[in-house]
Amino acid sequence: MIFHYLKIAFRNLCKHKTQNIISIIGLAVGLLCFCVCIYCSRFVESTDHCFANHDRIAELNLYDGKADRYFSGSLVPLAEDLRTWALGETEAISSVTYPRERPYYVELSPEKTLPYELETIEIDTCYNKIFTPELVAGHWKMASQSLNSVILSQSMAIKIFGNAESAIGKHMTLMRRLNTSPESTPKTGGIVYTIQAVMKDIPLNNSLDFMQNIDMLTVNDSEGLLQSSKRHNMTGANTYVLLSPQTTCTDLEKQFSKRDYTYTLYGEAYTVTASSMGARLKKQGASYLGLVTGTVGTLILLVGLINFFHFLIGSFFNRTKEYSIMKMIGCNWKQLFCLLFTQSLIVISISSILVLSGIELLGNHMNFSLPGFAMTFTSETLLIHALQYIVLLIILCVLICLSVSIRIRRITVQTGIYGNNKRRGKQWGRNLMLGIQFFICWVFVSLTAALYLQAEKTTNSLLHTLSQKEKSEILSIPLDYPFMKNEEKLALIERFKQHAGVKEILLSDVGYMQGMSGNGLTTEKGNENSWVDISVMAVPANFFSFMNIPIEQGRLPQTEKDIVVDNVWQEMQKKDVIGMNLYSGNTDYTICGISAPFQANVYNRSSGYAFLPYDPSVYIGHCYIKSHPGQQKEVARWIEKVYREMLPENITYQAKTFLNDIHVLQALEYNLKDIILFFAVISIIITLLGVYSSITLDTERRQKEVAIRKVNGADVPQIILLFARLYIILLLCSAIVAFPLVYVVLMLWKQMYTVFFDCGLLFWLCIFLIVTLITSFTILFRILRIAKTNPAEVIKNE
Repeated sequence: MIFHYLKIAFRNLCKHKTQNIISIIGLAVGLLCFCVCIYCSRFVESTDHCFANHDRIAELNLYDGKADRYFSGSLVPLAEDLRTWALGETEAISSVTYPRERPYYVELSPEKTLPYELETIEIDTCYNKIFTPELVAGHWKMASQSLNSVILSQSMAIKIFGNAESAIGKHMTLMRRLNTSPESTPKTGGIVYTIQAVMKDIPLNNSLDFMQNIDMLTVNDSEGLLQSSKRHNMTGANTYVLLSPQTTCTDLEKQFSKRDYTYTLYGEAYTVTASSMGARLKKQGASYLGLVTGTVGTLILLVGLINFFHFLIGSFFNRTKEYSIMKMIGCNWKQLFCLLFTQSLIVISISSILVLSGIELLGNHMNFSLPGFAMTFTSETLLIHALQYIVLLIILCVLICLSVSIRIRRITVQTGIYGNNKRRGKQWGRNLMLGIQFFICWVFVSLTAALYLQAEKTTNSLLHTLSQKEKSEILSIPLDYPFMKNEEKLALIERFKQHAGVKEILLSDVGYMQGMSGNGLTTEKGNENSWVDISVMAVPANFFSFMNIPIEQGRLPQTEKDIVVDNVWQEMQKKDVIGMNLYSGNTDYTICGISAPFQANVYNRSSGYAFLPYDPSVYIGHCYIKSHPGQQKEVARWIEKVYREMLPENITYQAKTFLNDIHVLQALEYNLKDIILFFAVISIIITLLGVYSSITLDTERRQKEVAIRKVNGADVPQIILLFARLYIILLLCSAIVAFPLVYVVLMLWKQMYTVFFDCGLLFWLCIFLIVTLITSFTILFRILRIAKTNPAEVIKNE
């Protein structure tokens, strides 16, 4: 019997090869996108589950009742105070500092060291009991009892030393003094740390350093906050508590309240609160990330499912006559169910194979990162997730096949064979599904267009005095390496100049897209109360010509006391500022000119810029190079060669431009637009394939009606309108619902920027026309085929 079901199922699948291929591909792509997006959501929602005791870890915070706000962290002495209590509600209390990048010289062998900047978290000896790190080499006891101990992550140990065991006992020398270091520590660092253990990597979904790789932990750190005299006056750590079994955060807070315990800072008493670990992180936006990715994945899956079920159910009901004849010769509803389920199961199985193959091929290549954010995908987890969703899909198919079987069982044989007087033309269920597909399509297409237009807007606005071509040709070279002396940087720049293609070099203490030299000047010498809000940039003499920034009033600086401000600050002062004196500490400057605005940020409104003289002999942090026409690639290759010769072997360099810097700064737009574009293309393709399947079923079902209309004199345009009217209505109705919702999203998004693209009537009209045009080509292709058929042949076949 099973063989018979398979034979009938394959026979029916082959009758509509195109439509079934569409269903299979649409379902596979939708399910694959859904797996990836929901993986992100589940990854975020399972934050801190990597810690064995995650359900018993509480985070302590200070609460300011007057201002109704929580402190960003807590003070180290809070944990020290609580350890003196006999708290039955807790098993351990630990202070963990904020993650920071630290520069080290790492010893590879007695003769060789290399510089590294490692994401570091300082911990105390109670960390092990609360977070239970899994060590792959070394021992926790040795690390906890030694001064300046390092617990290195396994991936970093392999990257630096080749394997975990080789890292044990190696030394790491701090390159510079930390802000928490004692005064006895030299500015150049020199403090030696010893790697005592190697731990398994902490998964990225942890609230200690959310979505960032933690390279190392330090214990008994002489340079860190936990032993610093500053720990009493700064919140640079988080306090974690391992609660006793059956104890809740509320129980701990009741204990604080019972003892009337508060923490005093700067003469103010603050309440100590307890919350589950990661709760504040979710409130700060992590859960929104999960919600957005989950919504996107659900929408894409919905498009694929609607397409699949629409054709599946439509093909079932189009064969009602066949099923009624089978019923007349003795086929019961259970056998009909098996027949339908076998057919749908074959389609799901083929789609599932495509999904699992896609995950296997792409799973380890889908990792992506944004500034301050990284996401890793593992094929094993994705495969497990996909199998779970496939099982749910099969259960859904069982329910649909069961409902179809019962419905066909309830109709009489005569009605099934000859039909009834009810009009089936409306098919509201099918039309609703198509409308939902179009709605999802509008959402993705609109968001894609908005992201591309906003990316273009921000690119043109940032450093607007340079043309797009100039931004793409000016090389941007970072020189903020802590292991390099300024004299070595000057020597490196001299090597750059040796290439004949180098036209001009601009030096800076900071990359123009990464920050500014300072913030604020005073109008009275030595009077801090005369402070004015203005962004400060230290610039060399060739800055204005290099950046094409015109001087609108006054002149260029001629002495070390001359400075230029931009017209944004001038307009804020509402007076002529030329000749006005400004002070940086005890150094006085005179405003000699007003320049055009300097825009290096589109998220915050500029308070204006002051351009102070820059001395490259003190510190160089960045370098920009202009090349002679046609020489940019040669200059870029020359710089890469110089880097390989003069920098340590582990420092990689890739030639980048001003435009690349802008793309990094606007990572949200430039990375997100490509992702949303992919989803938009997928949704359009699946929707159009669904429209094609729908129009195919319509034309096959209504062949006799079209033939009769042609006999009665209907021409091709009338027949096209007969079928196209429905899709025009669906496009209009779905757009009327989707566009206002997208507009609300854009208005919320607009609040992030100081510049925003024009999302007026033309924007929406262009989107509507483009999608409508693509849809028109899809339905016209199929309608023209039936419009040109011979009525006599159709009626004869009927």
